[in-house]
Amino acid sequence: MSLRRCLAALVLACTALATLPLCAQVAATHEVRKGDTLFAVARKAKHDGVSRNQMIVAIWRANQGAFPGGNINLLEVGTILSIPPRQAVAAIDSAEADRSVREMLARAPVGPVAVAKPPAPAAPAKPAAVPALGRDEAARRYREAQALERNGDEQGAFRAYLESGEAGNGLAQRRLGQIYDKGNTAVPRDYQASLKWYQKAREQGVEIDKPLPRMTTK
Repeated sequence: MSLRRCLAALVLACTALATLPLCAQVAATHEVRKGDTLFAVARKAKHDGVSRNQMIVAIWRANQGAFPGGNINLLEVGTILSIPPRQAVAAIDSAEADRSVREMLARAPVGPVAVAKPPAPAAPAKPAAVPALGRDEAARRYREAQALERNGDEQGAFRAYLESGEAGNGLAQRRLGQIYDKGNTAVPRDYQASLKWYQKAREQGVEIDKPLPRMTTK
């Protein structure tokens, strides 16, 4: 074959290849965004030569855990859907797909919509730490607690006694033992807490107005 004929044949072959249709590439996954529906995803991801209902059924079967309560009208935003390949979709009988879609729609509530994932439960708030006080500051807070208690502010008095007692003030510790022994509007009665504070006060050399049972440790 002459060089001219070879070039002509090459040009004809390239022209023929250029006229062949290009198959659209369908992504293997789809991330659900706000407003997405199963029908919209199926329409966007549909392979050539298959019906929309075949695509819907194929995606549904491959991702049943992605639909809250098994409702095809619900999708959670951020879910990654697996998109089945064309061979798997085409293997579904077209009439069976039409029937399956009608049955799914009849069972599911109306109003297809992508819904946000429920927020994670908030972690329980940690109790505020009692600020560390020096000896003089602890004594001052004890006097403030006494004044608050005389004025009927049991909540404020308890907080002041607690700060003072945690700082090692024996008188505040004794008063905390008395408060827990009977309970008030600030804290409920707690015999174990009462014993703890009485014991702390006694270790500071403060006289306790009632005998304490021997406290045991585990």
